[in-house]
Formats: sequence, structure tokens, C-alpha cells
Amino acid sequence: MAQNTQEPVSTATTLQIADKSNEARNNAMPDASTKDLAGMDRLRQKLKPLLLYVVSTAQFLDIVNGASVSVAILPIAEDLKFKVPQILWILNAYTIAFAGLLLVSGRLGDLFGHRRMFMFGLFWFATWALVVSFSVSPIMFIIARALQGVGAAATVPTAMALIATTYPVGPERTKAFSIFAAFGGLGAVTGILLAGGLIASIGWEWIFRISSIGAYILLSLAYVVIPVAPPKAEKPKVDFIGAITATFGVTGVVYYISTGVEDGWASPKTLPVFFAGLLLLIGFVYTEYKVQVPLMPLRIWRNGTFTASVALAFVNMAMFQGVIYYANMVFQEVYQWTAIQTALGFLVHSLLAVVTFAILGRVMPRLRLKPLILTGFLLRCVTGLMFAFVDEHTSYWRLPFPAFILHIFGVGMTMLPIQVTAVRDAANKDQGLVGAIYNTGLQLGAPFGIAILNVIAIATNNNDGGAVRGGPALMKGFKNAFFGIIAMGVFGFVLALIILPWDKPNQLAKKTPEEVQEAKDLEIGRPALKAESDESTIASQNELTVTTKEELKA
Repeated sequence: MAQNTQEPVSTATTLQIADKSNEARNNAMPDASTKDLAGMDRLRQKLKPLLLYVVSTAQFLDIVNGASVSVAILPIAEDLKFKVPQILWILNAYTIAFAGLLLVSGRLGDLFGHRRMFMFGLFWFATWALVVSFSVSPIMFIIARALQGVGAAATVPTAMALIATTYPVGPERTKAFSIFAAFGGLGAVTGILLAGGLIASIGWEWIFRISSIGAYILLSLAYVVIPVAPPKAEKPKVDFIGAITATFGVTGVVYYISTGVEDGWASPKTLPVFFAGLLLLIGFVYTEYKVQVPLMPLRIWRNGTFTASVALAFVNMAMFQGVIYYANMVFQEVYQWTAIQTALGFLVHSLLAVVTFAILGRVMPRLRLKPLILTGFLLRCVTGLMFAFVDEHTSYWRLPFPAFILHIFGVGMTMLPIQVTAVRDAANKDQGLVGAIYNTGLQLGAPFGIAILNVIAIATNNNDGGAVRGGPALMKGFKNAFFGIIAMGVFGFVLALIILPWDKPNQLAKKTPEEVQEAKDLEIGRPALKAESDESTIASQNELTVTTKEELKA
């Protein structure tokens, strides 16, 4: 009888093989929590087309809220018994907090995640909107309104960053930003109509309650729709000194611009705040130059296109608010229209904005951006010229109506391309900061433009105290204010002509290999990590198989 020469497999070897098999099986089969995360990621990938509409609705809510409050200033002031000097703070409390925190909020979004910052902003906005609606005194209203502005400061730049990091440079991103802007135009229309209806029926408080409800609903949708970005390898470092100096510096400058017309440019109440703001901003720049991880890396200003885009955003909003403000003055003072007639006069302007932005979103990817911007500034100069020749005998249909049509086309042809140009060359890690700086330019441009134009109009009319009421006789000052708007348009035209590049349609910005890989990682999200894990698991299983065979042979 032949003896079997093959040695039996030892018990220790068998246990080793079993342990390795179990380990591989455990690695290949994720636990319940991992399955839940993977399922949520798959759901977010399916709902990804809704992301644009979620972040655009945040823009819509912000503008609805602002437009509604602009209409409701007098009812709020009467109900809460605001004193005359306090009335300005119904708007300024929100504007100053919003502008002052944009830069910090945008950078925090880059460091800790745009999704997280966006959702925090929605929660904060909704909560304080609800508090505003229950205000019983001017001081409570002003404080709660300022805190609501903090929430808006967190949502707007991160909304832009989410769009920029989700849609690649080119037609997709251009269309996305066009839709984003169109929601803003729709918000202006809705805000005016909503305020009028609510004030006449159930009260101004519901302006804020509806905003709060809408923001809470949007927060739930954002949690489901917005993908979770891969975690960062290192814990982000925050430049606290830069954050403090930037926040208080911008706040001081915006405060001075917003209140200077009412209190006086050399008033002891405003001028020291302005100088303090300037000193803090100088300190901020010095800090950013010295620290290792700055809040605002100064390298982003080396891009001349981005720098010009921020300056053009400033001019763009100064012109826009100037036309809206002085057209309103023409309707109410020169034409002697009521508030309802004035709102109807603006309605065509707001409705046309939605249509215009939608059309431009489709055709803009096939056009060069620079000629669009130049044409837009020319159209807006013509708008100012048409309004400058209005008097009490001029029909609305003869000059203001066609001027509004030219104006909204001009706004679309400048605002959308400038916005796309501003964020185009930025790396994904800087998108929140770039969006914040761009929006800071917009926020500074609005009060600054009104302040400069008011100085022109008041000086022309030589009206004691600068009051802009007194009927058709004030048209002389309004006329010169419109000429001031034309001068701003000429400046914007020349700046765009000299600095902006003559890019071809859909020309992509040059990216480094690291930025390209980063964009791919953000685009794919966790599925990319899962794929990498799957590959690792397969490799481990193959290695286990080879090892097992060798041990069995032994």
C-alpha cells in the first residue's frame, strides 16, 4: 500500500487562511452606515440637476426679502414707531451686516465646505427672519435684521461657488449663472408684488414669515440635493486677525457710505467710522501679506481680468441702483404718481429681466463676452440719456418705457458676462472667496453710486438739507444725476475695453493639473472614493488568493 507523501495542512495555516478570507470579506462588504452613506450619495447624484435651482432659489429669497422691505419701509416705521433718523436703518442694518461679512463667509466656505456654509446661512437667515417678524420695537427690528443679513452673507458667495465647482467652464457654467441671475430678476418682481399684497391684507410681518418658511424648506432640499465633498486631508487653518480686520473694515466703509447722505459726509458720527474702516482695511492687507495661510491670498489680485471684473461689478451696481432710484424719483416727483402707479411702471422692467437673462443664457456661450459687455454699457448710457430729457409733459411710453427696455438688455449684457468672467479663472479652492469679493464689489457699488448721484442732484437743486422732494422743479437735479450715470457707463466701457481679453466663445481658462484633478474629485464626490476602495478590495482579494494557493502547495 503506497504511503501518501503529501503533508496535511496544519491547523494554524487553516486558521490563517480563514482569518484572511474573513478580513477580505469584511472589507468587501461595508457595514450598514457605509451602505446608508453610499445610498445617500447615489441619491444626490441623481438629484444633481436640481442643485442649480436650489442655490438659485436662495438668491431668489434674498432678493424677494430685500425688494419687499424696500416697499414696506413706511408701514414698518409707522407700526414700530421708528423715529425719522432711525428709518434709514430698516435697510442699512441688513446691508451693512451683509456686505461686512461677505468676504469672511466666502473664505470659510472654501475652508470648511461650501455645502456646510450654504446650509448654515439658510438656517441663520430663516431663524432671524422669523425673529424680525415678531419685532416689537425699532431696536429689536434693527438687531434681528442685521443678524438676518449675516445669513445672507453666508449663502450668496457659497451659492456662486457651488455653481462654479459643479459646472465646468464653458456653456454649462454660463447657462447656470444665467439661470441664477434670472431667479434674481424674478425675485425683484415677486418682492414688489408680494409686499404690496401682504401689506394691504395681513401685514408686513408676513414678508419675513414667508421668507423664513421658504428658507427652512430650501434648507431641507439643500441637505438632500447638494453632494458632500470629499473630506480635506488637513484641518483648515483660519486667519482670525484677517477675518476681524476685514469684517470691521468693510463694515466701517459701508456704514459711512450708507449714512453719509443723511448725517453728512463730515459728520462726527460718520467720518471717524470711515477712517477707522480704512485703517482696518490697510491692516487687513498687511496681515494677508505676512501670514502663512491668509484669509484672502493676495495672489488672486494678480489676475488682471478678475481685478477688472470686481471694479466693473462695482460700477455696474452703482449704475443699476442709480437708474432705479432716480427713475423712481421721476415717477413720484415729476409725474406725481402714486406708489402703486410707480410699481406698475417698474413691472415691465422686472418681468423683462427674467426673459432677457433666459435668452442671454442660451446665446452667450456662442458669443465673445467682451463685445457683450461693451454693448451693454453703451445701452445703459443711452438709458441715462433718455431719462435725462424727461419732464412732466413727457409720456411714459415715449421715453421711460423704451429706456427701461434698453436698460434691462444692457444690464443683462454687462452683469452676466462680468459674473462669468470674475469666477472663470479661479481654482475650485478659491471659488467661495472669489464669489465673496465679487459680491462685495456689488454691495459697495450700490450705496456709493446713490451717494455720489445724490450729491450731484442736491448740489444742482441747491435744496436745503438735500431733501429730494418738491415736484417737477427737481428734474434739473435729476437730469444731472442721469448724466452722472452716463459718466459711470463711459468709465466702465473704457475699463472693459482696455483690460478684458478678447476671448473666443467658450474659451476655457487654463488650469494646472492639480486644479483639474481637484475639479474631477469634486465632480465625482464620494463615488470616486468608493471606486478607489473597490479597486483596493479587489487587489487584496487577488493577493489573498495567490497567498492561499502558495500555502496549500506548501
